[in-house]
Amino acid sequence: MNAMMEAQPHDHDEVARVLLVDDDDMQRLLARTALENAGFAVIEAADGSELPAAFEQHRPDLVVLDVLMPKVDGFAACSALRADARGAHVPVLMMTGLDDVESINRAYEAGATDFVTKPFNFEILGHRLRYMLRATRTADALRASEQRLQLAQRIARLGHWECDAAGNFARWNMETHDALGLCDDVEVGSFAVLANHVLEADRERFSEAVRSALRRKESFSLEFRLGLREADARNVHIVGVAEQREADSGYYFIGTVQDVSERHRAEQQIHRLAHYDDVTGLPNRAAIRASIAEALAQAARHERVLAVLSIDIDHFQRINDTLGFACGDELLRAVSARFRHTLRISDTLGQVPVGMAADALGRAAGDEFIVLLPEITAAEDAAVVAQRLRNALGKPFEIGGNEIHARVSIGISVYPGDGTSADDLLRNADAALAQAKREGRDCYQFFTTQLNASAFKRLTVEMQLRGALERREFMVYFQPKLAAASYEPLGFEALIRWVHPELGRVSPAEFIPVAEETGLIVPIGEWVLGEACRQLAAWDAAGLGPYKCAVNVSGSQFRVAALPERLARVVEAAGIAPSRIELELTESMLMEDAALAIETLDALKALGFGIAVDDFGTGYSSLSYLKRLPIDVLKIDQSFVRDLPGDDGDVAIVNTVISMARGLGLRTVAEGVETAAQRDFLRDAGCDELQGYYFSEPRAADDLVAWLREHGETARG
Repeated sequence: MNAMMEAQPHDHDEVARVLLVDDDDMQRLLARTALENAGFAVIEAADGSELPAAFEQHRPDLVVLDVLMPKVDGFAACSALRADARGAHVPVLMMTGLDDVESINRAYEAGATDFVTKPFNFEILGHRLRYMLRATRTADALRASEQRLQLAQRIARLGHWECDAAGNFARWNMETHDALGLCDDVEVGSFAVLANHVLEADRERFSEAVRSALRRKESFSLEFRLGLREADARNVHIVGVAEQREADSGYYFIGTVQDVSERHRAEQQIHRLAHYDDVTGLPNRAAIRASIAEALAQAARHERVLAVLSIDIDHFQRINDTLGFACGDELLRAVSARFRHTLRISDTLGQVPVGMAADALGRAAGDEFIVLLPEITAAEDAAVVAQRLRNALGKPFEIGGNEIHARVSIGISVYPGDGTSADDLLRNADAALAQAKREGRDCYQFFTTQLNASAFKRLTVEMQLRGALERREFMVYFQPKLAAASYEPLGFEALIRWVHPELGRVSPAEFIPVAEETGLIVPIGEWVLGEACRQLAAWDAAGLGPYKCAVNVSGSQFRVAALPERLARVVEAAGIAPSRIELELTESMLMEDAALAIETLDALKALGFGIAVDDFGTGYSSLSYLKRLPIDVLKIDQSFVRDLPGDDGDVAIVNTVISMARGLGLRTVAEGVETAAQRDFLRDAGCDELQGYYFSEPRAADDLVAWLREHGETARG
């Protein structure tokens, strides 16, 4: 008989195949008969050495293997079968006449599924194999299901975990490790350890959310970022479900963790496509409209002024028609870059508040841009920004080898006068833009006619102010300060005046704020100081002195680097001692940065300058800082002098200031004295010096000579 043969034909889909390996012909015959009667198809092999070839050829569903065979015994044959991946999970029943424990252990160590000793009941053999096959198929199905689940989890970057109520992990699979992007050698035994790998910015929020869920025994869902650096961090979503154990009524948590970085990036991309322009990268009309609506809510809450600018590039269509759309897009990007730079310059009008810079400039459509100015002092300030945006395009652009000169028309609407909603402001800014185009382009227009006139005047002041010093249009007037006790002239306050050949006399209230905003106040302030020093020297030479002179220092000037040295050079050039110059600074200016103010004032005092706090009582100074400031004089603001002595509140304030100054060893000067009653009250209250129209209005230096001789002699007489 052929030792290796298939006993009968069979249907592979219905009949299970058994490979029967035994060197005993009679045992094979009896086993084969029993198995065929039980419905199996049988393949025979006479020795363990024949098993590999028979298995490769027939791929049986089960193997029945004798232990004692002449060439290769059952133990070795089973071990070889298990070493082959294709035979790793095939059920193997080992048969032997050996019944010692050691043989049984060797059989299982070799990989046997089950073990029977001879002699055995052949009728029962079929039932035993059928049970083994059913169990194996169940295990195969479970294994396949687990493999599919693992594959799905890898594709979805999804892992699962289980932890106790203290947050210690009892189950943590490699898919979880992969989803978190952790190295294989990183051990994560608890949520506390996992928190160490969370991005620092998210760590506290992550830890608190998990601690709260564990403490309350509540399910949770949380998204956080994992990694050491924000640029490399991945977005992770973790879900935990609280479950109660039946045995001890304790709680545990099971959950999933998923890498959602791709989804997060996709959402960001969708958001960007919906809210940003793909040519310039700027917010689109919908996004800038949302920013305007948000800024309006803030403006209404804090009673601020807000402006919206609608901007068109003049004759932009010609660029597209002559140079092509690619050059047109490049010009749009170049213009937007200059606008962005202009809106971020360090200037009180041009600078957009931190946090809103990204949304302050947008591209509506075509060649139309929108600018949001969320915080301006007055409507006219929007014109300053509009002019700067126009100036930013002064230099030509190099586009595609061509030199392109770009000009813009700008329409301006202002909250609250021109509308209280984003749609109103945008619509009215567009209407103003249309008017700018009707006016000939390359200009700006307000929606409101009155604001147009005001803005034009302000722009004219700024343009003319730039050359006023060179054209010698400024003059310095001097207002005397007198001793309250004797009315003797002690000195003056230097006050700038501007007389323009066309504009006429321009009020300081109009041009000083413009000089502050443009930075021109720095050279103008130093010029005033120089003129004051030269006039003191002239009065000295004429025998009318010596007097002191107070000179105002603006906020912009006070923040200039090396201010003490700059002022010292001006005074030295005129041959005047710094001790004869009293620098007046406002209370609010000093309180902006009290520490820096103390440092600067100490340097000025060291050079010999006197220091006065102007408009005292109108700011919000802290007495703790006031006593640390190296000052000499407190000037009582005229708003507290105006109603003296009839207003009880002003009386109390003035008395308090004078008393406080005396306690700090400071002199007091009252400004705005216009009546004899005010003069007498201040003198009796102990004020040291008086200044105001009651004694003299500000005068040109030449007009003061006669006044000085008269009042000096009167005081001495």
